[in-house]
Amino acid sequence: MYNTLIEIDKDGNVFLQDDSLALMPKMWEVYKHKRMGSKMIKWIVCVYDYKSTYRRFPLEERKSQVSYNIFEKGTNPKADDELVVSAIEEYVRFQYDPLIDEYNAMCDQSFNMVQVYRSMVPTADNIEDMAKLQTEIGKAAKARDAHKQLILKDQETEAKIQGTDSSDFSMFEKDDRM
Repeated sequence: MYNTLIEIDKDGNVFLQDDSLALMPKMWEVYKHKRMGSKMIKWIVCVYDYKSTYRRFPLEERKSQVSYNIFEKGTNPKADDELVVSAIEEYVRFQYDPLIDEYNAMCDQSFNMVQVYRSMVPTADNIEDMAKLQTEIGKAAKARDAHKQLILKDQETEAKIQGTDSSDFSMFEKDDRM
């Protein structure tokens, strides 16, 4: 992931952390739009960000809960707006991290394995199968934890990808991007 572009504080206010948000013109348009602004950016981030507190809910439930918390309605009235849809696509593409995507897939599969294990009733005939599944679940957990450590290590490194840090933008680049 590049860096933190948008920060939401404890009061729910959206702060632009980095001038490189201007590299996402659709998000910037939503932010500047008089009927969308900060609340719509907050909705997009809460629904689609990898670090969102809502990330473990299914997408439709996430949308509903975030909409209720921000707009006090069960749905976001502008979620289907062409500008919002394109901003969502841009944000998801911009923050995409294959390590996190792989980790999420591993978590989903681990959940499925645990569900299968829970549904099994121990009998003399399937005790070996249960032991094998339990071993495989343990191996999957170790692999998932190793993957998580890779993600944390990657996020801790402060290596900057060329073009993502705005601190070295010239005055003309900042004006052009804003």
